Amino acid sequence: MSTVPHSEPQMKADLESLVYLEEMFQHYGHEDGLRDGKESGELEGRIFGCEKSFELGVEVGFYEGCVQTWRELAEAHGDKVSSKVSKHLQSLQKMIDEFPRENCPNTDMYGARDKMKAKLKVITSLLGVRQKFNMEDPPKMIY
Repeated sequence: MSTVPHSEPQMKADLESLVYLEEMFQHYGHEDGLRDGKESGELEGRIFGCEKSFELGVEVGFYEGCVQTWRELAEAHGDKVSSKVSKHLQSLQKMIDEFPRENCPNTDMYGARDKMKAKLKVITSLLGVRQKFNMEDPPKMIY
């Protein structure tokens, strides 16, 4: 008696069960991944947003500190600072004052920061100083 015809249908049934199990595990895994991704993704997004906004705030604060220092030096030594530099300092201060303090989807915060950076380059060139924002030094305040 031959056992080959009898085992062939059983192998087919076992293969279908394995395929079904694989599909079932993929489906459950997908559902679990979506659920966990929504939970952790929101938290990770908030953390990332806080880090980036902190970095932007540090850089804008640096520019404001430069403007305040140079304005005080200009008041103390007015003969050494041209009116052109003073106008650029006022312009940079205006950019800083207008920099958004809240998250607004229609505002290009990085574009505004880049304009401040370019204005700082103009001012440092006119003053003959080398001043550049450097985030490589760790901030004194840790978030």
